[in-house]
Amino acid sequence: MKFPQSTMRRVVLSTVLFGASGFASFAQAAENNEVAVPMGFWNLDSAILPLSGTYGQVLLANYRADSVKGSDGNDIAFHKNISGIPVTVNGTVNAKIKVDGIIPKLNYISEEAILGGRYGGYIAIPLLKKSRDVVVSVTTPLPTALQQKIGAQASAAASGSTSGLGDIELAGFIGWKYESLSIVAAMNVDLPTGSFDRNSQVNLGMNSYSFRPLVSAAWSTESGFDFAASLAYNISTANRDTDYKSGQYLHLEYVGSYQFSNNVKAGLHGYYLKQTTYDKDPNGTSALPLINGNKARAASLGPVISYQTDDLKTQVEFKYLKEFSARSRPQGDLFLLTLSRMF
Repeated sequence: MKFPQSTMRRVVLSTVLFGASGFASFAQAAENNEVAVPMGFWNLDSAILPLSGTYGQVLLANYRADSVKGSDGNDIAFHKNISGIPVTVNGTVNAKIKVDGIIPKLNYISEEAILGGRYGGYIAIPLLKKSRDVVVSVTTPLPTALQQKIGAQASAAASGSTSGLGDIELAGFIGWKYESLSIVAAMNVDLPTGSFDRNSQVNLGMNSYSFRPLVSAAWSTESGFDFAASLAYNISTANRDTDYKSGQYLHLEYVGSYQFSNNVKAGLHGYYLKQTTYDKDPNGTSALPLINGNKARAASLGPVISYQTDDLKTQVEFKYLKEFSARSRPQGDLFLLTLSRMF
């Protein structure tokens, strides 16, 4: 079967547009497959407030995903009918996602109490380097040259990289201490400070506001075991340029740790993400128009270890989280190193 060049161009263009949005972000199903909120940044100090004062922190994050999962947990599949081609063009879309971040963070915790608890807040300023390498494979029997051309051009068009300032996060919180039990209530807000280009495949910001009410609780024991969990619910506004609206989601993080000495604590950390509402694309701005939207899901688990100086003013924490059971999003690994110092 021989195809004219005009038909080949239509096939390539259509597959490029499809491949550009055939998978979800590592945080949720979102426009252009971008990241609204990285998972795994919560820690035990978010549930048990440390000493009152001002803290400087630097978070060094590294996320790598070598596979992207569809709603059934398998590779993303596409089926496309194209004018001039007598058969449906079928194939798969996969990608490698990389996100590196340096995130300076300034925290304040009051000495005085309000409503019976100490209050405070923080600002986090993410400096990000993001890339996405897409692989589009055509499985429909077509001339080899045509299959290769479709895959290569669609992959290149859906891939990209960028670096710079991401969306700044602000938070206010209040924490209470009741003997072995600690509780913290917080409100986190993401500001659209990262750059956004509706024609780009990889962006530094979501071009929308996100609001996350959050409640954390921790239980400490005399034996040295600590248990903590945090439950948040994220709601985003529509993209200011495209009106694309990412779905809402529940975000549970949990950690169990043991105090091996006055300075060293180690344990297991994990999270569970479940998107509760579909994405909405009222203007059809996404390359793949959404009919019912997408819903993402993922879980993770991994070790965490921290070292704190005797004066309680300096802390170093390292964690590794392995993702599993992903749906409608990439599945990867997060490495996070956190350096904290009280002024």
